[in-house]
Amino acid sequence: MDVYHQTGHNSVWNIDSFIEDNAGSGLIFSPVNDSAEKILNISEDVKKVSFFDPQLYLPKSLKGKLSSFDYFPSNFRKDFKTSDFNQEKQEIAQRCIDFQIANHFKYVVIPSRYYEVLPSNFYEQFEDHLIEPFLFYYQSLKSPKKIILTIIVKQEQLMNDLNRDELLNWITGIEGIDGVYLIFENNFLSKQIKDSAYLNNALILIHSLKTNELNVHIGYTNIEGILYSIAGPDSISMGSYENLRQFNVNRFVIKEKGPIRAPNPRLYSRPLFQLIEYGYKDGIIALFPNWEKIFEDSRYKPLMFKEEYNWHFMKAEPYKHFFLLFSSQVSSLPGDLNDRIETLRMSFKSAIQLFKEMESVGIYLARVY
Repeated sequence: MDVYHQTGHNSVWNIDSFIEDNAGSGLIFSPVNDSAEKILNISEDVKKVSFFDPQLYLPKSLKGKLSSFDYFPSNFRKDFKTSDFNQEKQEIAQRCIDFQIANHFKYVVIPSRYYEVLPSNFYEQFEDHLIEPFLFYYQSLKSPKKIILTIIVKQEQLMNDLNRDELLNWITGIEGIDGVYLIFENNFLSKQIKDSAYLNNALILIHSLKTNELNVHIGYTNIEGILYSIAGPDSISMGSYENLRQFNVNRFVIKEKGPIRAPNPRLYSRPLFQLIEYGYKDGIIALFPNWEKIFEDSRYKPLMFKEEYNWHFMKAEPYKHFFLLFSSQVSSLPGDLNDRIETLRMSFKSAIQLFKEMESVGIYLARVY
């Protein structure tokens, strides 16, 4: 199973991590953050194992670097409306696919629109405006590349059996796609998903798609990506900031500039499957004799553990440490799904025991188990 960098702000960290540390299998490029020119100038060796998210989620929005991409709807009409797809859909599809082909990405990706509330004709509209024109042009090219469809899975689609079956039947009924770029949208307030029913339904959907012989690439995952692996997806993702580990459409909305609430830097603990706020580090070292079991080595650890290290969310080392440890954790999972399940079962039990040992000396971290 592959693990891709979900890129965003400071994507240079992801690129450096991939090239210098061999962390991850490739990148998912983000046009809201990186311009067409910048992506064009990135090494072909990086792009040929990566793919591109067209981010057509909000066709009217030209946030960030989206205006540099000629396929984006608002470059056709300033106040682009849904009805305008009828006139522009073929040209949008051609330009978007041409960009992906020209950059030698591993896959061709069909974008998806975002709706806060799905319209009653969502599936028909999706097919007419995006899927059919993209497949029509893609098939005319006779490209050997696989083509994958972006699917945003809303919480109500996942948690309702009838809605989930409708979504699954619709996806598996689309002729011409090789797989899906799956994005789970939810409204959980916690940084990590704690709802076991939600996670179980996500596993059911992933497994069902794989049973139907579709490639499944899951974007915007946090540590739950490790759990998703037991359903056999082709890839999961890892991101630096929280908005790259959980999908939120606000990332694509133009807003007035105001004060930014800086996130607290976090240090990844592979044995705990946990991103721990850096402020806990010194307390853990002081109170827990086996603290080195919690914080494993990487080439970034010596610098971060110096007393004078200035922890800040704009420092690269904590993120590169996470990329390196998390990607190695994923790559070490057995290929056989039964063996993978048993390996993770034992790892989760070990993590729970480690939490208990820490709690016995007065260290309490929020568990997700």
